[in-house]
Amino acid sequence: MSTHHVPLSLRRKIVIALDPELLVPPPITDDTAEAANSAASNRFLSFKTVAWAKANIIRASEDHVFLVTSIDPTGDKTVAAMWASMFSDQDPHTDRPKEAEAALRRLSEALSRVGVSASVEVMRGEMVEQVTECVRRHRGEILLVQAPERSALASTMWYSWADLCAQQSGCPTVIVKRGDLPDNVAVALDPPLPTATTTAADPADSQQQPEPAPK
Repeated sequence: MSTHHVPLSLRRKIVIALDPELLVPPPITDDTAEAANSAASNRFLSFKTVAWAKANIIRASEDHVFLVTSIDPTGDKTVAAMWASMFSDQDPHTDRPKEAEAALRRLSEALSRVGVSASVEVMRGEMVEQVTECVRRHRGEILLVQAPERSALASTMWYSWADLCAQQSGCPTVIVKRGDLPDNVAVALDPPLPTATTTAADPADSQQQPEPAPK
């Protein structure tokens, strides 16, 4: 049965929750090259997370993927975020939900190119509450969460949002850490090569044969 003709109600539902801090461009500092490299690195990390899911969990002909994140409207209150905002040239009115949605749509398009049905959703509020509610709303059967980067001290002191999602989701949950993502996992989202049925000239035929010399 063709993937495009399998109704959503009959597909296995997979929710992939991505770290909003990796989807939204970082504050612009005086070192624009560093900021650009950081943004590119974050985008690639999210891309590798989705590629890992495609390589290890997603069945293109049977699943539907919900790519989700949540933006806290109260803003990031961490010391690092407040310090960065004091010395940043970034417009304080940057539309973070819009930036996050654009990033998720790029990932959805990458999945579509390899035959995976996907949709995107940017929620408002705290990640744990919104992600677990999203799983219940869509009757998710598997939750995959992108582990946020944390210091060793923070990891021993309290749970991350990814850990809490795993505890509260009510379905099997996979936490993907950065160490699980080698660069070569990205090939899982490479579009398939043209098939042999493609009308392509034989390389040998493409070379013009010299005309026979007159007798």
